Amino acid sequence: MDRNKIHDETTTDKFCSNCGHPLAFQRIDKSYIIEELSNIINLKKGFFYTVKEVYIRPGKTAKKFTNGERKRFVKPVVFLIICSLLYTISKYFFNYELGYINYNDKFTDPSVTVKMFKWFAENYGYSNILMAIFIAFWVKIFFRKSVYNYFEILILVFYITGVSTLIYTLSGIFDTTIGINVSQFSLYLSLLYTSWSIANFFETKKKLHFVKAVLSHLFGLATSILMLLAIGNGLELLIKVISI
Repeated sequence: MDRNKIHDETTTDKFCSNCGHPLAFQRIDKSYIIEELSNIINLKKGFFYTVKEVYIRPGKTAKKFTNGERKRFVKPVVFLIICSLLYTISKYFFNYELGYINYNDKFTDPSVTVKMFKWFAENYGYSNILMAIFIAFWVKIFFRKSVYNYFEILILVFYITGVSTLIYTLSGIFDTTIGINVSQFSLYLSLLYTSWSIANFFETKKKLHFVKAVLSHLFGLATSILMLLAIGNGLELLIKVISI
């Protein structure tokens, strides 16, 4: 018989009858830390398992998650954030510059738009989250006859954008440590992987659907930039109106 420390009740159950909270807690000690670390590197669940499954079976992985098989997978938003953090950290230590957008430091225009564009270009690890939102939008437009709603498609795009970010991370490390210039190759590889993953999600081998997937990716990138420019120009106009 255990004492419920949360609701101060005596019970023989393992969980609280009021809130479902476990009555017995594992103490945070050496064993707890080792167990948590083992869960991270476990290839049967967790982060590395999610990377493996999304890389090999992106469409099926996203469908499993949407259908409720979520215990072994890292949640898509968390997965993308982790991949983005890995990219940002490795970029800090290895000092590489990858991604679709390159910013020219010689362009010294101090406008808000230019500053936002510079941030977008220099912080791909975070800006890819914005791009994923618009890529999913265009996927929904091009595949509007499918049964999947926007948010289910967004799960897929978050996953595959995370893997694409890892591709950029590895290519950046290769560029700086081994001296092999694979950055341009990684851009094409990422586009090819993303397009194949989208087509794989809809279980189609039609060439037209692959073209739609490519266009969704490119239109998503273009829309992100246009949105950034619109916000920047809007802020500049607002600043001018306020300063009058």
